[in-house]
This record gives sequence, C-alpha cells and structure tokens, in this order.
Amino acid sequence: MWQCPLCQHALDTRSSSWRCVNNHSFDQAKSGYVNLLPVQNKRSKQPGDDKPMLIARRNFHQARGYEPLMQNLHKLIKSHLNGDKTAYTVYEAGCGEGAYLDFVTRALCQDGYDIKAFGSDIAKAGVEMAAKKYKNAQFVVGSNFDLPVAAHTLDVVMQIFAPGNHIEYARVLTKQGMLVTVDPGPNHLCELKALVYTKPELHNAPQLLPDPWCLDEEQRVHFNVDLSADTLKQGLLNMTPYTWKLTKEKYEDIMQHLDTVTADFIIRVWRPQ
Repeated sequence: MWQCPLCQHALDTRSSSWRCVNNHSFDQAKSGYVNLLPVQNKRSKQPGDDKPMLIARRNFHQARGYEPLMQNLHKLIKSHLNGDKTAYTVYEAGCGEGAYLDFVTRALCQDGYDIKAFGSDIAKAGVEMAAKKYKNAQFVVGSNFDLPVAAHTLDVVMQIFAPGNHIEYARVLTKQGMLVTVDPGPNHLCELKALVYTKPELHNAPQLLPDPWCLDEEQRVHFNVDLSADTLKQGLLNMTPYTWKLTKEKYEDIMQHLDTVTADFIIRVWRPQ
C-alpha cells in the first residue's frame, strides 16, 4: 500500500527499514511510525501543529469533548459501507494525534468489520504521539497534497479539519471507495469567538468538491460542550487558533467566563465518479 515518496514505487515494509526497488530507504522509529516526508517537500523546519497544541488536543479528546462528533462519524461511515464486504482499509489524512482514526476503527471493529487503519500527518510530533498510543494502526509522516500511498488501495479516506488535495484522494481510493470530510459549521465555537473578537463572524459553508466528486450525503452535527472541567476548557483553548495571540489577562478572563461552547460540524460523504 505504501509507496516511495521520491520515486512512487512500492515500498517493502517487511522490515524496520522500508525500501523501494530504487533503494530509497526509510527507517521505522522506535514508536513505530515512518517518516515519508522528504526534506525538500517541507515548507518549514517543523511543519504542521506544534507539540503543545497536539497535547492540548489529546487532552480534550481524552476528556470526550467531541465524542458526539466521533459517534456520528462512525455511524455515517458504517451506513455507507458495502453490505457484502467486511474487510476495509481506513485512512485518515491529517490525523494529528490519532484520536478520530482510533475511535472510528475501534467502533467498526466492534461492529464486526475487519479494519486495517492508517494515518498520516505533516506534523512529526502528532504522528509520534499517535504511533505510541494507538498500536492497531500504522502511522507515517506525510503530506495530504502528495500522499505516500499507492493508487486505488484505500476504501475510506477521512479528512477532518485538515487541508487536502481532492485529486490525490481520487487517486488513492478504490472504485467503490469514499471520502469523508468534516468542516466547521456556521456556529462552531461561537461563544469563544465572541469573547476573542470584537466582531465575530460565522464560518463560511465549505465549498463543494469539483468533478470527479459526487456528494453522497451531508449531515450537520451540533451539540453543546460543557466546559466546567478545567481539563476540557484548557484543552479547547490551547488547541484552537483563536487564542494563540491572546494576552495572559485575556486568556484568564476567558477561562473564568467561558462555561459552554457550541460545537457545530458539517460531515460529507463523497464518491469519485
């Protein structure tokens, strides 16, 4: 399934050093992940989210802040699976610290499906965190705009709050495969934004994908997140870009006054035609 990011030939992954026919090699780290992001493809020394933000995200997810979203994501994917097939490859492009991929994979396995799970992210720190915690999936460092994945090998690709390349997703999906995208809905975190900005604006609706994509289904999921627990509140504030440039006084003011937020998401299922 994995392909060399330098020459696009298949990688032999049977040892701790993945290698292609052109003898390009990529060593597996102690935690199990492999770095398939060539240095020349990096736009910065440490691309992607930094470690403090990833730790905040993990703390928030472990406190079950967005669990209703994860539950809806699982149910929607399950409803679109082929009833005659039980084995699937599930991939998250832009997996971060791995919480969504793990939740969906475990839920589908509990439903009786045989799931092989894979994830990639441009942030090495996130991939390392995911690989250390979630041993039932294979994680790599890689870009959503140049996936290190062979053509037509994936049944399900998830893109959750991450940028991506719809052409790449069409390339890697099987003929009956599906792309599942999750984007913020109009009112996402509106209470937080009202405390941060003088004139907060609603999120714009995510754009439709161009041909060859066909929209199979769209769901809007919204719920309130109780922030009475400091773990949840700190996790949310530290993982969202709205608070990155706040003064210490403003941050503490929000910590004191923000008791609940609206979580609002748009989930879409796409099929390549």
